[in-house]
Amino acid sequence: MTRPQTGSDYLASLDDGRVVVHDGVPVERVAEHRELAGLASTIASLYDALHGDEADALLAPTADGSGVTHAFWTVPHTRDDLRMQRDAIRAWQRSTRGWVGRTPEFMGAVLTSMAAHASEFGRFEGNVRAALARDQRDVTHYAQALVNPPVDRDLPPDEVGDVFLHVVRETDEGVVLRGAKAVVTGAATAQRLLVSHFGGEVQTDAFAIAASVAVGTPGIRIYTRGTPARDDQPLANRFAEHDALVVFDDVLVPWDDVFIRDAEAMLAFNGGSIGWNRRLAFQAATRLEAKLEHIAGLAVRATEIMGTTERRGVQAALGEVLAFRHMTAGLRDAMIEQAAPSGDSIGPGAEAALAFAAFAPDAYSRMRVTLETTLSSAFAHLPVPLASLGTDAVAAIEPLLRGSGGADARERLEVMGELWDAVGTGFGARHELYERSYWGQPERTHVGILGLARADGSLARWRG
Repeated sequence: MTRPQTGSDYLASLDDGRVVVHDGVPVERVAEHRELAGLASTIASLYDALHGDEADALLAPTADGSGVTHAFWTVPHTRDDLRMQRDAIRAWQRSTRGWVGRTPEFMGAVLTSMAAHASEFGRFEGNVRAALARDQRDVTHYAQALVNPPVDRDLPPDEVGDVFLHVVRETDEGVVLRGAKAVVTGAATAQRLLVSHFGGEVQTDAFAIAASVAVGTPGIRIYTRGTPARDDQPLANRFAEHDALVVFDDVLVPWDDVFIRDAEAMLAFNGGSIGWNRRLAFQAATRLEAKLEHIAGLAVRATEIMGTTERRGVQAALGEVLAFRHMTAGLRDAMIEQAAPSGDSIGPGAEAALAFAAFAPDAYSRMRVTLETTLSSAFAHLPVPLASLGTDAVAAIEPLLRGSGGADARERLEVMGELWDAVGTGFGARHELYERSYWGQPERTHVGILGLARADGSLARWRG
């Protein structure tokens, strides 16, 4: 029986000749680079968990029964399947505290949705099915290359050929891609890119392309910038992802890896009928649930260390953070209860998925402001780094750094420092932008909610 790749397999796969330029400097080996190694090691640990003592909670049989895979890489057919997938996602996300947006199960949302609607991809149906079989077997670590660089947004994508990704020619071997994709989170440490298009709808076939592309393919260049992090930022040093500009310089993509090559199919792919966006919401809500649990736990302990736990205003603030967690988990579970047939599968409920996409971005920003307001001076009172405790220069002031209720200086700096990393550092600020931008412009989500209510007859029923 086959099993997915191990952590060492994954790390070895990063030595594939990929071209990564970080902070303007070429990277020799991604897995050893100071600002990329932490994330690579974290991803490797997830793969190792698929082979560990608790692997049964993560795994499900592959479609052909020849092996096992992460459960979210399977096509669900019942609500119990979705519950099993929720639990498998949750197990991985709780190990990363929800701080890695693009974990290896993430793109299972799209590939499984495509396979459940494989016939809609016409001449590329076989490619879709073969891609799922390959990626299901390996639990391939993908980055999603969807977004065009933020330029000439007043023009149709087809008129920005000097920047936007497009097909320059077709050959017997495949299609040749030129242009760029922006904000490709985790590209430097991914194994493959799912290249597609999202945003202003394409008008011509030249700009209609969806394909799976290996990161090490000749002609791909990845540009990233780091967010400065200190040695005592526990979250940034383990979980920092980098949002990349990925440049395609006449990249040849074999026909076997192509999924879409016409504008009509591209429009249908993004129109919701395939259901991949609902699967993404299902995974994203489970990830955010884990992140909010981590933040809430730190926040409660922080108020105990400050001695403010019994203040009514503090209790109300903590309750609001918990309510955000409960709302996120509740909407995710509602996606299961509202699940409906979707091609050769059952898909998470659209109402709950869209409600989560509309609610979460603003709620995350409010949560961050609430914690900064509630804890305020505690974040500013971090005068020495954790590693300096016990040194001659700092030992004398350690009693002044204690917390309430028996917390010593070390615990206080550990808890406050980690919570500050979550909400106040460059790492924390980037995560707010990530959550706010996850679904694109909010009006797109809100218009989609209105359109669904019209289409399913809800508005007509409510009007009476």
